[in-house]
Amino acid sequence: MAKQKKSFIKKWWFWGVVILVVFAAAQGGGEEQDQAEAEPEETPVEEVEAASTETEEISTEESEAPAEEEVEEPTVEEKEEEAPPEDDTVKVSTGMHEVGTDIEPGLYKSEGSVYYWERLAGFSGEFDDIIANGNPQGQEYVEVKESDTAFSTQGTGSWTLIDDSYAPEKQTSFGDGTYLVGKDIEPGTYKSESGGGYWARLSGFSGELDTIIANDNPGGSSIVEIQESDRGFQTWGNGEWTKVE
Repeated sequence: MAKQKKSFIKKWWFWGVVILVVFAAAQGGGEEQDQAEAEPEETPVEEVEAASTETEEISTEESEAPAEEEVEEPTVEEKEEEAPPEDDTVKVSTGMHEVGTDIEPGLYKSEGSVYYWERLAGFSGEFDDIIANGNPQGQEYVEVKESDTAFSTQGTGSWTLIDDSYAPEKQTSFGDGTYLVGKDIEPGTYKSESGGGYWARLSGFSGELDTIIANDNPGGSSIVEIQESDRGFQTWGNGEWTKVE
């Protein structure tokens, strides 16, 4: 019986030692794990240097970027110089206009629909005040003189004051209207295939009878020689005139 009891004691101490060893090993492993979790992960030196280099490159690029140029606002003088030139063309619309006050004397050309005009010596409204008048058919020219008191016009069109710089494209064929010889049309021989109207060679554009060099009311086709010394040519109701020589 004594031998069996001794064997049991040895066996109990053996397992006790084994349990202690296992417990100690478990405690040691837990502390190493806690310590590993507590210690921060070290960044490799190569990665730190690379990140620093990239930051320096970005900073250098930003510093080398050109600064935006400031746009200077134009001065008042520059704005005035850049402004388009004002249109100083003198235009006369429908109504009565006092010469020297409302309009200046000179040669005027009609534009648009003008059906009546008159040069006046006064404002009485009497026939004696009418120096000259006309009923334009197409474009018209009228010379308003300095001695005139007023100029009256009716219609939706207007009159434009012209000067020596006036240089329209010359025509070799034309219809109803009044034309400047050497400006609107060239001198030469012109022919019209139809008649029943009126034409006149003019020495001026006052509208007075003494400016008519020659005129006619052809009943059919007509030929007219417009000379270089003529100031103008007026026609209506004759169709189209075409230069033949």
